[in-house]
Amino acid sequence: MQSTEEKMSIFVNRIIKWYEKHGEKSFPWRGVRDPWAILLASFLLRKTTVEQVVKVFPTVLEKFPDPASLCNAYENEVREIIKPLGIEHERSKLLKKVAEILMKQFGGKVPNTLKDLKQLPGVGDYIAREILCLAYGVPEPLLDRNMIRVIGRVFNVKSERKRPHTDPKLWEFAKKLVPKDAENARKFNCGVLDFARMICRPKPLCETCPLRDICYYAFKRHI
Repeated sequence: MQSTEEKMSIFVNRIIKWYEKHGEKSFPWRGVRDPWAILLASFLLRKTTVEQVVKVFPTVLEKFPDPASLCNAYENEVREIIKPLGIEHERSKLLKKVAEILMKQFGGKVPNTLKDLKQLPGVGDYIAREILCLAYGVPEPLLDRNMIRVIGRVFNVKSERKRPHTDPKLWEFAKKLVPKDAENARKFNCGVLDFARMICRPKPLCETCPLRDICYYAFKRHI
């Protein structure tokens, strides 16, 4: 029987290899290291589909390549560009507000600490850590409902909280999984997101899953 540490190591290595072969690398925000672009993508991806954001994101980034350009734009201009994503009034106000704060308090730069990032409106634990990991190479986990589902099934890790993403124990467990190497940390986090979307879905494809031999859920399912 494998120890938890051995199982964690197998899990991480397989997710990275799966991502390298099957991961979705065509998303225009994947592969970029610009923290502003990653922040923009995070806000645009809320409450909409990836497919919609793929169509809009390049235009938004070209029009507003930095906080200064968005800060100087009229709100109705921002609103018109992001209209296809829905909730454009709420989204445009938030984007403008964040850009203004970045200009006034951070010299037009996206900060690189968890404390400073979480001062920005609309930025919680997930987005802050997403920027730290994807832009700045800090080995932080991206613990959203997708990662919670995957690690919950594989490791039988559960939260007693109604909102599991607020559980410090889950964040602590997830952090142990993230490789210390910056590039592998990015691949692992993106890999888990894609794996949850393609394989470990709400109705999982256990028969084709490369983790089924180490997965608690798959084992229990086939008893």
